[in-house]
Amino acid sequence: MTHSLGYLVLLDARGGSPNPPHLDAAFVKLAVDFIRDCEESQIRIAREQFVSMCRKLKEQYLLMETPRQAVLPLRTALGKLADSTSLVTPLHADLCQMCVLSKCYSAALPVLDQEVDDVDPKKTAMTAKDFLLFGYYGGLVYTGLKNYSKALNMFLYTLTAPTMVVNAITMAAYKRYVLVSLIHAGSLRGLPKYAPAAVTRSTKTECAPYQDFASAYSKSDEDLHKAVTAHSQAFADDGNAGLVKLALSARTMRAIQKLTQTYLTLSLADIAAQVGLGSAAEAEQHILRMIDGGQVFARIDEAAGMVRFLEDPERYDTAKVVQRIDGQIQQSIAISGRLMDINQRISTNKGYLNKAGGKDRHTRMEDMGDFGSGPEQMAYQFNP
Repeated sequence: MTHSLGYLVLLDARGGSPNPPHLDAAFVKLAVDFIRDCEESQIRIAREQFVSMCRKLKEQYLLMETPRQAVLPLRTALGKLADSTSLVTPLHADLCQMCVLSKCYSAALPVLDQEVDDVDPKKTAMTAKDFLLFGYYGGLVYTGLKNYSKALNMFLYTLTAPTMVVNAITMAAYKRYVLVSLIHAGSLRGLPKYAPAAVTRSTKTECAPYQDFASAYSKSDEDLHKAVTAHSQAFADDGNAGLVKLALSARTMRAIQKLTQTYLTLSLADIAAQVGLGSAAEAEQHILRMIDGGQVFARIDEAAGMVRFLEDPERYDTAKVVQRIDGQIQQSIAISGRLMDINQRISTNKGYLNKAGGKDRHTRMEDMGDFGSGPEQMAYQFNP
């Protein structure tokens, strides 16, 4: 499109922000066609207008209650806005949000699976809120895919972002961080040392029900039941009741896995009694799900009501395993190369050297621009 820049300005104005908002099918078609055909070099001159136009398009899809239809245009727009796959843009969060709302989680993987290590507001019109939402919604995408390790890493983007005051996005991310930690590891992972002190302090008061649940998780069934009962309304209000159920189920599965280390055969009734299930039939359902998921290797004798635990049949000597290991090695080498490049750029940056030497300390927070931590940047409302 020859005159993409001028067309963008007109289209952004055309999108408007009517109050109350109303459906505009003509704008949707124009915006989708523009995103597909626009010249990258031109829209990058007016990044803020391009992000604004894309978000107005997103709002239209939300009004139509068709978030799935927003995924492809937003993914195309993201590719045109960023000049590198390692660059985080404001549209990362919007794309992940639409994937979560439409439960089309895998559609975000082409973007999320890219290693991102660059946040540059000058190149993308990125704001602090955009970055926090990227970590939050990215974590929800991986949670929906049951890739809990990556979900925890995404939530940490939000929880470790520099700030001196907390906000609703950070607290929502922490609540899910607690539950995903319990599902994935069976215990709450503490926040890293570089997490802002304000976040660490606030989690103890703002997320007390989740702290209580995590504390009871490693105790007796009775203590855990009390914690769930006491805070069930808080979990429901936060939209986390489903994750609480998954955490309880994961606890039961870990208890069953421990039995495989002690017994070769065991009755379903005994398994139910030892892990706190209501009946042998309930124990059988748990074991069947674990067999399907590769979490345990066993054979069930339904007639006798017995379970025989087996050894892992995988010998880890196949070509597929070797290929996977090689892929992980290559990925580690690539990450190491990027880290060396970043370290080189930082170590030769005059601004960094001045700050590291103790000069201009009073301007450190001012230099962060949109990623500053004053209340004007961070205190905003959020409805997860």
